[in-house]
Amino acid sequence: MPTGFGWDFRTQYQKCQWENHEYKGRKYKDALYEKVSDNIARITLNRPERRNAFNDGMFNDMGAGLHEANDDPDVRVVIIRGAGTSFGSGHELSSPTEEESPPINPKLNPTGVDYYGLERRRCGKHEDIMNYPKITIAQVHGYCIGASEIVAQVCDFVIAAEDTQFGVRGFGRFTFGIANWPGFWPGESQKAWCGHLLGEISGKEAADGGMITKAVPFAQLEEETMKWAKIVCEMPPQILFFAKEWLNVIADISGISTAWRQHYAEHLMLQYVHFRPEEVSMYKVRRDVGLKGFITSRSAASTPDAEVK
Repeated sequence: MPTGFGWDFRTQYQKCQWENHEYKGRKYKDALYEKVSDNIARITLNRPERRNAFNDGMFNDMGAGLHEANDDPDVRVVIIRGAGTSFGSGHELSSPTEEESPPINPKLNPTGVDYYGLERRRCGKHEDIMNYPKITIAQVHGYCIGASEIVAQVCDFVIAAEDTQFGVRGFGRFTFGIANWPGFWPGESQKAWCGHLLGEISGKEAADGGMITKAVPFAQLEEETMKWAKIVCEMPPQILFFAKEWLNVIADISGISTAWRQHYAEHLMLQYVHFRPEEVSMYKVRRDVGLKGFITSRSAASTPDAEVK
């Protein structure tokens, strides 16, 4: 909005990338948008054949769905869930298609600033969900790894199946810098510590450690998620808006902005790290044989019941 100082004053919510994705006349594909009721919208990550790995199309469709829900005055809460047997397997690591934005051309002699800017645009979409002006609920099951786990964790509520697998050994959890924010360490609990250190934790363990809102048997997941959504809808939307803003301010004071910046830098650096032959490079193995191939090559001790058949 115009001000007397000659510049536009805009809240952090009004600077998000999802505003750039138009929804009018859009044919949703990689993420689907629907109104579950007058006050509840739902976005379904829709690449089940890739365990909902995030490509540009999915990010853009999800952004358009968030844009559409935000512009709908009746919508008070947005549920984000995954189609098929997993919430999501992180960023798509296969070669980009013609529908995806190409990487920076090395022949152009890109600088670290160029790569950092690209990383900020890619991963900054997670930060935008945290700053979304309406309440978001992640409905999580199956695998929830890397970028997908961050999408879930930046939602206001996380309802997960008890056998959900957050993270994977050989990759880690919350991916890098953002894990350094104290808000992801509830009470500095031992379970939180082990979960971050070893890289795997179940939905039940995450709930017991205070890392997510609640875990229920898979058969009750959708019903439980809708119950929380309806509770949100019973509250005055203006109160929810300001309460969320206050919480985000507290997170900012606690260092979340610094953690995001560190996340972008560390995520970028780790993509170019070199591993010894005996060490496991999750990026390389998953790129070559896919997530299922990577999981198969590891111990199957913590494979969730919702594993893709």
